[in-house]
Amino acid sequence: MDHITLFTDILPEEQERMRVCFHAREMTFRNGETIMEYSNSMKKIGLILYGRAILYCCDTEGNEYMIDELNKDAVFGEPFLLPTDSQHYYVRAAQETRIMFIDYEHVIKRCDQACHHHSQMVSNLLQLTAIQSRQQNERIYMLSRSSTRKKLMTYLNTLSAEKHSRDLTLPMSYTALAQYLSVDRSAMTRELKNLEAEGIIEKNGKQIRIN
Repeated sequence: MDHITLFTDILPEEQERMRVCFHAREMTFRNGETIMEYSNSMKKIGLILYGRAILYCCDTEGNEYMIDELNKDAVFGEPFLLPTDSQHYYVRAAQETRIMFIDYEHVIKRCDQACHHHSQMVSNLLQLTAIQSRQQNERIYMLSRSSTRKKLMTYLNTLSAEKHSRDLTLPMSYTALAQYLSVDRSAMTRELKNLEAEGIIEKNGKQIRIN
């Protein structure tokens, strides 16, 4: 599937009209600031214009889990992940990040002018929802692996398939990767050393090559 963004096949001048039609607003967040807390109804869609953010989940016991890393052009909000009563989702900036917010009701409301960009945006959102669903299924499969090594190799092979290359640059720190894979960082570091010693991977900082 080609790379899809909220603005795919929407001309720049149509994007400007869309911002007015959808009452879009932009905000900049500093590293560590909470960008959005999810509610139990579909209210907002966020689009990352630049920067990086992390989607977290907090359970009833107060345990925080990293759900996804969000980079430029990523979208988030309740339409993509509606929380249950026992879960609390929120997005936090991992560096200076600028967000465009759109109210969901303006997206689904029938446009009086039947604008092309309105229909195209709805189509893009549906495709983005399908892509995120696929990514979440891949994450579930990854976390279901029975060992730290299998989780690591599943992650690396998935990243390799996405980049169409065996030469990879990890998109996050090793600490964040351990949290993402729900494994102990020390155990993960040992497995990386074992994989390197066995010639399965070559590693130089965040640069990894799968042999």
